[in-house]
Amino acid sequence: MSETPLTVLNLYHLQAEAQAARTAFAALAARVEREGHPGIRSYRFFVHDDQPIARAVIDYAGPTAWIGHHDIAMGWPEMRALHGLARLAEATFLGPFTPEMQAWLDGSGLRARIETGYSFVAGFRRDTARD
Repeated sequence: MSETPLTVLNLYHLQAEAQAARTAFAALAARVEREGHPGIRSYRFFVHDDQPIARAVIDYAGPTAWIGHHDIAMGWPEMRALHGLARLAEATFLGPFTPEMQAWLDGSGLRARIETGYSFVAGFRRDTARD
């Protein structure tokens, strides 16, 4: 049975210089690409040029990929390094949000603002491999 895709938008408040955060985001992204959950479809970070904030846009195959990613990556030194430089302030879930995801968050100690309830309405995604 196929899951409904999920996109998560994260807002981070940087607690260090932007360059240190850029380095930490790059290291984490590289490890996720090499060893991360196969249900991650894209994993992108953006650092604001003039403010101490950053964003992540992460596309998952579905809720089980979101849980699997966090189960795999939360103990990595790259993730711990990022958490030392950037505090997750908000996570917006675009797509399904399951009781299992809520249970994972409840057990995580996360204090970020969580936004849910967004159901996909319309749109498309281009396959860049065919461009």
